[in-house]
Amino acid sequence: MVERARRAAPVLRPAVLVPVVLVIGLVLLVVAGALMGDRAAAVARASIGDTGPVLAGAPLPTDGSAGSPTVELSPAAAVHPQAAAVRDLVQRSVDARNSGSYDAWRATIASGARTDEAAFATETRTVRTGSMVLRRIDPVGRGELVVPLGYITTQDPADAPPDVRVPRLCWQVSAVVETGSNGLRLLVPRAGSQLRTPC
Repeated sequence: MVERARRAAPVLRPAVLVPVVLVIGLVLLVVAGALMGDRAAAVARASIGDTGPVLAGAPLPTDGSAGSPTVELSPAAAVHPQAAAVRDLVQRSVDARNSGSYDAWRATIASGARTDEAAFATETRTVRTGSMVLRRIDPVGRGELVVPLGYITTQDPADAPPDVRVPRLCWQVSAVVETGSNGLRLLVPRAGSQLRTPC
């Protein structure tokens, strides 16, 4: 018994015990960090939306389509004084893109847009837009409104963005509406204002 106690004694010495406890503590911290990181990523995806229907902000149609082409207002967007006019503008833009009508689309876009008719025809050849929800309407400087919105598109994969050649995409866009003497007009989306993912 005494001999066994003598053999165990070196294991309990601080020179051995402290590194063992530190290693165990480090392993526990790494595991806790990984679990918390997964949870934080899930919360972030749910709040900003980077997966499927969460990104679009609308239920994902089960038939593989983009859903209804009718633009919807969220309760938060509906309280803005110009909600009806903004919804009408976005609806006309969606209808023009879905029907391939360049002139109707140009009537919804601010004058500085550089997309010509040939580029428009190529961009909209097979793309159909639906399930669009205007989430908010936020006034910013220079008479502009920022309109965060989500929607779904279907398209021939060849007409999808080069990095996501898929038949259906969920989108989140910060659209900008110009308010001026010519009425409301959409600005062409700025770089970094669009997120999309297969859905």
